[in-house]
Amino acid sequence: MIGEQYHPFSKYFGVMAAKNAVVNLIILATFFSFLIYRRSNKGEMVPFSEQGKAGKIGIFSAVIFCLLMLVSYAISLNFVELDANIKVFVKPLIRALYIQSFAICLAAYLTFKNKGKLGQAILFAVTACIAVLYFWYYGFEVMQKANLVLRYLSVTQVSIVMSCLIMNAIIDIFMFRKAKLVGGIEWGKMPVRSQYALLLLCVVIVILMGLMGFIRSGLRMDWHIYGILQDTSQWAYTPSLAYMGRIVGLIVALFLGLVAFVFWLAGLGDKKENAKEHEYGEVSAGYED
Repeated sequence: MIGEQYHPFSKYFGVMAAKNAVVNLIILATFFSFLIYRRSNKGEMVPFSEQGKAGKIGIFSAVIFCLLMLVSYAISLNFVELDANIKVFVKPLIRALYIQSFAICLAAYLTFKNKGKLGQAILFAVTACIAVLYFWYYGFEVMQKANLVLRYLSVTQVSIVMSCLIMNAIIDIFMFRKAKLVGGIEWGKMPVRSQYALLLLCVVIVILMGLMGFIRSGLRMDWHIYGILQDTSQWAYTPSLAYMGRIVGLIVALFLGLVAFVFWLAGLGDKKENAKEHEYGEVSAGYED
């Protein structure tokens, strides 16, 4: 909605600053899950100091690459052509890039001191605080007072998150490089309660997607541009949240019902195949006898 950054309530939802913060949080959480998966069957680790030259070269290369990405962009931000009253909003971005650069170096230093897990945790924490929490708040100020800076804020967010992913991945690779394996990863062993939780999560997510798609439009009410251009025609109408809740609930039930129907059809095909294989096995056994 045009002018939504000035809405007294919905300015905190659905605008670019909030979306960027949530997307970066999802990226960090997904990557963190990937690291946990990599470690799932790893046992005792070999200290990094005993990893040889390959580990040192790998960490140094990652540090240099990340610093080039962060520092070069921070320097370039000093030379952007903006009005003086708008350029002041670029300074926090530069400071954030330098703070992230320091966190990268600290993570590498702790890795060399055989404290790679601590270095990873600190780097994750610093990245989340800057790219998710701080830029979530600062993004609204930029949208209201210096909209032109928003493009630089987005690139800064991406650079900070990417540097965290690259550095933590390299640290993890060399930290668990020669670790003892305690067994293979086993799939398919899930307690019943976890499957109910997954089904409930599926229902909640689908309902949330449907309702959030309406809420942003619903908060707009009868404004084309909030506070400036109002729709005063007799056809101006926005459904209530209760009404849309019932409609979205019905749509979710139909959607999940169709999904269940498709799985049921697939199950029928599997049963027929299993029956044919069973008959073939009995016939083969009869011939052998």
